[in-house]
Parts: sequence; structure tokens; C-alpha cells
Amino acid sequence: MKARILAGAGVLTVLLAAGAWWLLERPVAGDGAAGSLLLPGLEARLESLDRLQVRGAGDQVLVEIVKTDGRWRMPARQDWPANQREISRALFRLSQARRQEAKTANPERHARLGVEAVAAADAKGAELQLSGGGEPLRLTIGRNHPSLGGSYARIGDEAQVWLLDVDVGPARNPVDWLDRRLLDLPLARVAEVRIAPAQGRAFRLTRAGDDRFSLDGQPSAALANPDDGNATAGVVEQLVLDDVAADSGAAAGQTAVFESVDGLRITIAAWRDDGGGTWARLAVELDEARAQAWFANEPVAPTMDAAAQSDATPDAGERLKSLRAKVERWQARFAGRQFLLPPQLAANLMKSREDYLAGSP
Repeated sequence: MKARILAGAGVLTVLLAAGAWWLLERPVAGDGAAGSLLLPGLEARLESLDRLQVRGAGDQVLVEIVKTDGRWRMPARQDWPANQREISRALFRLSQARRQEAKTANPERHARLGVEAVAAADAKGAELQLSGGGEPLRLTIGRNHPSLGGSYARIGDEAQVWLLDVDVGPARNPVDWLDRRLLDLPLARVAEVRIAPAQGRAFRLTRAGDDRFSLDGQPSAALANPDDGNATAGVVEQLVLDDVAADSGAAAGQTAVFESVDGLRITIAAWRDDGGGTWARLAVELDEARAQAWFANEPVAPTMDAAAQSDATPDAGERLKSLRAKVERWQARFAGRQFLLPPQLAANLMKSREDYLAGSP
């Protein structure tokens, strides 16, 4: 008898849970707006938007992005540029989102779909706020439908929840909105790397006979891994960040100076924080005499004759002017800031002399 009662209670529990979900999921007789754009005026305002905020539980500002002089920037991240392309894509995607189906309009059921007011300390969703070009917009975005993938959302203070045809959930980590690009110096233009640890023996990485970077003029075979030198010399090729902050003035644990064939000198002073992350400050200089000499005597590409290359390439003065302008832009970007490096790049940058030789014959 007891087993039957327990079994019956279990079935009842399942039925009640299924019924509760059905109440949330069942279509609600609405105003016939299913299939229409969620925010019909947004597309016309995209170019006029000038502020984006993502708020979370307790009405905390998780992300703030402001458009200044036509570019999106992040005030809480040292005014560093945001990822312009990804923001444009996300906003356009939102402008095209359609109401797929009306769901509950009962505020007591909002939390089950993650669209309760974010003022609640335990709110699960996020509120997206957009300003510029008209009345401010607020959109509370909750869970995604488990099989259809679209987001549950409601506009402003409206009680009506809509299932959308796409996922419009905003990233809540500000780092995900950053423009991660720092600089790009192709490996082919790196002439040497000088590395000076705060403690220990300084050393150089230069090109060996097989065009690999090796230690202090030794053949690359002298390294435990012959590719380790290239991995370090290639740190400045498409160098990216994981975060940015005001320069703390922390002492560098290791400093690497990358010299290019055309006069660039990139200095990366790096240190590890208490959490195991590696931060760095960057400095860039230009040896104009070396740059001028390189541009004047640059080898002809194998697929071109000298006349063709001369016609296709700006003269040395113009190239020097362009490189000088790039250096000035980098200097302005890096001044007063420090950057969190991705773990693999940091590992290549922070190797000691002994690390390169460990296990070698």
C-alpha cells in the first residue's frame, strides 16, 4: 500500500511540474503581434545609438559601452575601444528579432523564464538598455528555449513575455565586448628578441641557419624544442589582450625587447599577479634611420622585378611617414595602461633561459 501511495505521489509531482511548465509555455491569446519585429523602430536608429548598458541582479551595471566620435568605447576599461564589428552585428541581430510566440503575462511566473526585474538580488536574466536617436529602450532577456534556441524577453515594464526567434542574450562579462587587438608585427619582420629577467641571466633570440629563432647564436637544435624560439619571437604577431586596466606601476618580472628589420622596437615588460595572470605594459619606439635604410634597400620580392616593385610600392619617405603614424597611434593606445595577456602567449613570453635549454643534449 505504501509503495502504491509513494508511486502515486511521484506521478502527481511530475504532472504538477509538467502542468506548471505548460502554463508558462502555452501560447497566450495576445494582440496578434506574433511574427512581428520585437523592436520595430530599432533598425532605423542603429547609427544614432550612443550608449549600451547590460544590467544584472541587484540592478548592477555589468557592461557599459559609449559611442564617442563614432566609435564604441568602454569607460570602465580605461576607455579602451570596444569590438565595433561585433557590436554592430549584435545590434542588427536584435533589430531583426521577431516575436515568435506570446508566453506568460503573469509577473509571478517571470522568474521561471529568467525575465524577472533585474532589481531583484537573485535575478537570473539581464536587462539591456539602449540610448540615442529616440526614447531609451529597455529589454529584459531571460533564458533560451530549450529546443528552439530563441530568447524569452519582455520590453520595458510590460508584463507580457515573448519567445523570440533568435538568441539575443547579451554577454555579461565586459571583457567579451573589448577590441582585443594590441599590435601586429609579422614574424618575418622580427630581427631579434632581447630578454632580461628581473632575476637571472639575460639572453637573446636570433635567427639561426634554418631561419628559426635560437638562443644566443646557437643552432636551433641546441634548444629542447627547436620551435620555442619562434613561439616567443612570434608573440608580437597579432598580439591580443584578455583585459585592460590602468597601469599599476608593478615591477616587471621579465622584459622582452623585439627589434624589427625596419626599425621598430617593441618593449613588453611583464609580471604575474597573485591570481596567476600575466600583465604587461607596452612601449613602442622607431629608429627612423634604420627604417629609412631598410625601405631604401628592401629586397625585391621573388615574384617581382625591380621595376614592377618600384611601381607597386610607395617611396621610402611615404613608407616612413606611414610607419611613424602607426607608432604614434600605438604609443597613444598603450600610455598609462596595462594589459592581461592570454595564457599561452604569456607562457611563451615568460620563458627563462633555462626553459629553452631544459632537456637539451
